[in-house]
Order: sequence, then structure tokens, then C-alpha cells
Amino acid sequence: MKKTINKKSKKKLDKMCFFCKEDNYNLLDSHRIISGEENGKYIWDNVVTVCSNCHRKIHSGEINIEKKYRCTNGGFVIKYMINGFEYWEFE
Repeated sequence: MKKTINKKSKKKLDKMCFFCKEDNYNLLDSHRIISGEENGKYIWDNVVTVCSNCHRKIHSGEINIEKKYRCTNGGFVIKYMINGFEYWEFE
């Protein structure tokens, strides 16, 4: 079983929104890619730091995060869609 993360520590570590690069700590959220309703946990493989505006876009379907993939170097790549365009970006 993977250890859950501290959401505040994750926000401090990332320092900004993954999508728009907003860096006001008070506007940042920890978003679970697989929701809690689907048994998604707050673990490194399932959390991305986003601002409150982008968080709303995710929940409204404007931004669709498909998956967060672990890289061989220990980092992550996130696959997502915005307006029908597919993006792959390192976290």
C-alpha cells in the first residue's frame, strides 16, 4: 500500500498550478486524478497541484486529466486534454 501525502507539503513543494502557473499558495489545491468516489487516494501517483480556477475547469470537464505516469527517472508525466488537444507534460 502506498503512503498518502500531506496536501500542504505537496503544494509547498510544487509552488504553482500545473496548468496556468499561478503561484499564490492560498489559491492552490491538491486535486486527485482518480476521485475519492472511485477510491482515489492522496498519493504521489494520483495528485496534481492546481489553482482554484483550473480546479473548477477540471471538474467542469474543460480540462481532462487522463493519467499521471511515473518515469524511469523518478518523476512524473501527466497526460491531459484541453479543447480536444492532447498534451503530455512533465510534472
